[in-house]
This record gives sequence, C-alpha cells and structure tokens, in this order.
Amino acid sequence: MKLCFCLITLSLICLASADSSQETGFLEITGNPENVEDFVFKGKEFKLKGKRLQITSGNQASNSQFPYVAELAINTITGGYKCTASLIGASWLLTARHCIVGMPQITSILASFGSADNQAQRTQIYVNSATWMNAADGINHPDIALFHLSQPAPTTATIKPVRLPKLAQENFAYDNYDFTAIGWGQISLGVFSRYLQYTNFRTLAPTSCFLGQYYMCSQPPTGISQLLGGDSGGPGVIVEADGIETQIGVNVAYVTAGTSIWQKSTRVSNFLQFIKTQTGISY
Repeated sequence: MKLCFCLITLSLICLASADSSQETGFLEITGNPENVEDFVFKGKEFKLKGKRLQITSGNQASNSQFPYVAELAINTITGGYKCTASLIGASWLLTARHCIVGMPQITSILASFGSADNQAQRTQIYVNSATWMNAADGINHPDIALFHLSQPAPTTATIKPVRLPKLAQENFAYDNYDFTAIGWGQISLGVFSRYLQYTNFRTLAPTSCFLGQYYMCSQPPTGISQLLGGDSGGPGVIVEADGIETQIGVNVAYVTAGTSIWQKSTRVSNFLQFIKTQTGISY
C-alpha cells in the first residue's frame, strides 16, 4: 500500500514560492503604528470543523522557565497570524522563514516577552526588519529567519537570550537527542492557548527518518505530542552538561505518513555562520 506523505507548516497561512535570486532576503517592516499601544492584531480565530486533535503530553510553562521565547503577532493586508520566536541577542529573534516569506504583504509585527500568560502584562517590541536565507536551486530554501527588534529587549528574570551551539559544533547532527520544543501555538485545532506550552521530543537518525539536509526529524519518546499552528519558529532546546539550555532546532512543520507523525525542525547548527554574519552573535 502506498503511503501518502503530508507536510504541514505550523503557521496559519499556506506558503507561496519565494524569490531565490539572492543568497539572503530582506524585508523592512513599515506599517508598525507609532506606539505599541496602538497595535491591533488583525488575525481571526482559526476554526476547523470536525474532530479536533488535542495535544496530549504538552505542559504549561511557568513565567521564568523559557525567558527567551517570544510570541509574534503578524498583521498582513488581508488579516493576521501568529508565530513563535526565540530571543538570541538583545535585538535579535530567531524564527522560521515561512513566518515571513510567501505571505501576503506584511504590515506590522509585534513581539511579546516576559510572561507565559498572554493575558498578563508583557514587554512588547516591534520587529522592524527580517532577514532570511534563499537556496541556490530556488526550491529547497532553509526554513530559518532572523527578525530585528526596533529596540533592545531588557534583561530581566523573565526575559533573557537563549544560547546557540558553539561555532565548533557547526553542522553537528544532534541525532538521538532529547529536546524540548516550545511554542505559542494551538492546543487543539482552532484553539490557541492562553499559556506558553512545551513538550518533549527525541531526534531520530537519518536511517530512521530523513526530511532534508537542513532538518532534524523527531518524535515524542512516549505518548502522543504534536505541534500545531502558531508554533512555527519556536525553539527546540537541550540542556547541556553545564546545565545551560542551548537551542538546537526551530519548529517548522510536522510530517505524516499513514498513522505516523514526525516533527520537522530546522537544525540551527547548520546556520551558525549565517547568524554570526547577520547579527554578530556566536559562541
């Protein structure tokens, strides 16, 4: 029996192909209101009829547990959608390429930090530009992007950058690693969580699952856990021997074949030079 493979990105709008005439792409965000207080998210609640897939094995984060995770509210000329990002430096966010490329014209982006409850008071800063990578073949674009904040994020107990892999670990595969994926996405189809969520996965070797040279394939070690719309761009982190969390992945999609589901994450270690060139950040 032939299996049908389906790749589903984790943001809410389908993607169009992107221009690959340059090594990197750049977009300046020009529609941000003058004051953050004037920002109005124009996204609509995402609803699907039929059975809703509840994320089991997910957990609610505490305020200081993942101080580097940002919720993104992105407005376009036709509506809006959500993504997740990680703070990697005072003025830089790491996220998924498909959160910015191939969408209707983007007018404004607001990043919110500092609380795992999106109804609590949070630090909110506009994104004023985005940079991403384009593939030479015009097809296999790496799903990774950098957002520049209009002002540096403060450093507090609940707002701190996450560490990236060391340059000496460039292209390290991270096969058979346990990691935590974090996101502001849906907790079931059509229902966004008020609270930041996280869940655990284990990366697979290419002999078990291969989704492309830039990506890690993973599944939950026990139970059923799945990332949904709005989780795109969120970080996948490991705890290293020194007890500090390091981001090794970026949430981008889930892939199905029959009844099997795999998570697809961009492998951050493949893009350390790109990140350093654009931001000056390296370890």
